[in-house]
Amino acid sequence: MEKHPPQEPTVATVDTPIAGVSHKAVVRRWLVLAAAAALLFWACTAVSDFFENLDGGPVRTAADYRTQDIRTREAGKAAVAGLRPGDGDASGRMSKESSTSCVDDLGADGDGVTRDQPHYTWSLDYARKADYLADLDRLRTSWRRHGWKVEEVPDPEDADRPTPRWPEIRTVADHGITLSMGTNRYTNKPVLSADGGCVRYRTDQGVAARETSGAAGGRTPAREGTVTYDDGVRVSIGPVRPVTLPAGTTDDGTPVTHAYQVPVIVTNGSGAPVELRSYDIGSHRNANPGVKWLNGFPAELHSGQREEVGEGESTRLEFMFTAEKKPSHLEFLYHPGELHRPCPWALSVP
Repeated sequence: MEKHPPQEPTVATVDTPIAGVSHKAVVRRWLVLAAAAALLFWACTAVSDFFENLDGGPVRTAADYRTQDIRTREAGKAAVAGLRPGDGDASGRMSKESSTSCVDDLGADGDGVTRDQPHYTWSLDYARKADYLADLDRLRTSWRRHGWKVEEVPDPEDADRPTPRWPEIRTVADHGITLSMGTNRYTNKPVLSADGGCVRYRTDQGVAARETSGAAGGRTPAREGTVTYDDGVRVSIGPVRPVTLPAGTTDDGTPVTHAYQVPVIVTNGSGAPVELRSYDIGSHRNANPGVKWLNGFPAELHSGQREEVGEGESTRLEFMFTAEKKPSHLEFLYHPGELHRPCPWALSVP
């Protein structure tokens, strides 16, 4: 009988995980890493936002500022329109408030970046305090209907005030616009205020042209043309008209061989005024050799007063050009005010 040596009992072997790398541990480790990464990203973003806000907020475009300016004016007008008839005038009693804290905060931006704050107030007139309080209730109801939180502004302790201030309310409307109704700190007269906040923006990124025709666009010389901007401002230029200028019109007093009058009509279909300036027109791409824009024209832009085109209004200006030889056409850039992009123009010369 054959004998076999005793054998060790067989035991099924199972792969055991290496210590520290189990499935749960791996998942836990990835979750920790993901949480740490998210926390680091949040911290970097918070630090960036802190310094950005310290510097005056994010840098937007001039078109963004123009939009916020229009929205601020419209929000204030809508609030005034909700008052009792005769208590407020949405246009005649409006004034723009300056803000040195916005403009001068931490110094000038530079590098094509500036800042401004759309802030407007409307003077209100009430014969009795009860009438004022009634309108205050109207605003409360209207603002709450919009879903805006109404804040009751406490009367500050000020011993220099001659009389107690009437109650004031405030809310933050759409687009971050702060609306308030109260009394002026210095005159004690009731006012309604709309504040669009401090906006930093790039001056070279203004409102773009939505539509051009004729000489606008500078592609082919034409007798006249029109450009319409995104905010509703429309510019029409042309036709060019030859004129004779008297001696002494130029700076050095020399006679002018060729002179041309170029009409520019700015029609404001936007919700905010457009301020025109004497240097809104200029040459481009070394165009018009021998052609010069005659300084001092239009006279309206050299009077030392602000020349604004109000909402729904239109203004006609006459620019003048001189030339040693008759040019085939006139090329120049034009933009109405600093918040609109310049458009190239090519006008034929008769």
